[in-house]
Amino acid sequence: MVQIRLLDLLNTIDDAVESQEHARALQLILANWYNLPDPSPLRERTAVILATVGRKREAVEVYTLAARHYANAGFPTRAIAAIKQMHALNPASTELLDHFATLYSVRSPYLENGRPQPSFPQPAGNLSTQVHGAEPDLDELFERVLERATDPDGTAERPGSLPALPLLSVLPPDALRRVLDFVDYEIFPDAQIVFEPSQKSADLIWTVSNDLAVSDGPKTFRIPAGSLLGLNAFGGSERAPRYRVLSERGSECLRLAQSAIGKLNDELPDFLNRLATLRRHTLTEGLLDRHELFTHLSPDERARVVGRFTGLTLDSGTLCVRQGRPSPGLFILLDGKVDIVRKDDDWEITVATLSTGEVVGEVGLVASDQATATVVCTSPGHALFLAREDFEVLAAEHPPIAQFTARLARERLEAIESTLSAQDLAEVP
Repeated sequence: MVQIRLLDLLNTIDDAVESQEHARALQLILANWYNLPDPSPLRERTAVILATVGRKREAVEVYTLAARHYANAGFPTRAIAAIKQMHALNPASTELLDHFATLYSVRSPYLENGRPQPSFPQPAGNLSTQVHGAEPDLDELFERVLERATDPDGTAERPGSLPALPLLSVLPPDALRRVLDFVDYEIFPDAQIVFEPSQKSADLIWTVSNDLAVSDGPKTFRIPAGSLLGLNAFGGSERAPRYRVLSERGSECLRLAQSAIGKLNDELPDFLNRLATLRRHTLTEGLLDRHELFTHLSPDERARVVGRFTGLTLDSGTLCVRQGRPSPGLFILLDGKVDIVRKDDDWEITVATLSTGEVVGEVGLVASDQATATVVCTSPGHALFLAREDFEVLAAEHPPIAQFTARLARERLEAIESTLSAQDLAEVP
């Protein structure tokens, strides 16, 4: 038997609504209601049908119940999606927007840092996309579906421990509330390209469900619900996405368009700074998870080690290290690019170009009293910086850090000498 996914069921209901087969759509909702541990997606589809046939008051009631449940149960992007659909029917209603801003702002007592948005409960039984028998009376179907859709039994009436939502949960309530005014709810068609490598996008997108897929060559993996996409466009070193992101039919998202971001920055002067800060934090977390300097550390040790680093914003042309002078410390590039340049009285050569995740400044710390090359930024970027005195403390406390840095310095010196030797040979007539 083919296992029917929740997304397939919802798309089938949407097809029935689009073709005005409202009775069939309602029958599918009734047939599958008790196969879902959380039937709120069917509540939302009920509201869609009610709005389609002009029963807006009842649609608003159903959307409201679904949105409040999602917000209290820790599904923030689903909550916003339901709120935006409800608000389109009743623009004067602000209660749910205010409720959400209270729960998910930086001042909320319910937020638990590091808590991921939970996975949505999977169907408890086999879902069905078929209906059988004679078509019942439409009014009777509406009555039966409304009885279930407006029943609060099983919904989260009070908030528990809630996950932070990227960007929005670092804002105070008033700012978060204002951002929500500009967020748009979207449903993607099948196989739409959301992000394309080499094409920059200045929109921000939060995933509502896990139906967006990242394509990395032959590999494909799902993006978790509640993820924020598009941060590469902010923070001074704008980069295009590295991977292609594709939608499935029915994939839901929340979009904050570039024009809206500009308006928000006019109203909230530090809005772009918050975006840039969030991007740096995201880059840092990713680097800590995979960089050899940190992977041997326990979580507590890692926190103490990282506490000695300073975040730097690097402009194009910045000299991190100067040849012939002591290295100020260790730099780990979060993004951007640097050239390693070796100079003599009558020549200058770029011996290497380094980028994200690379370490510079190590030679002047462990292999020489003075730097043997200049390190210059060739694009804007960000780095973690460890001052010389802090490096000496950490190297003594954590031998793997000293060993890694010494090995890297040795390899870097060998690479520089190899490049210079090749250059000398090339100049021999």
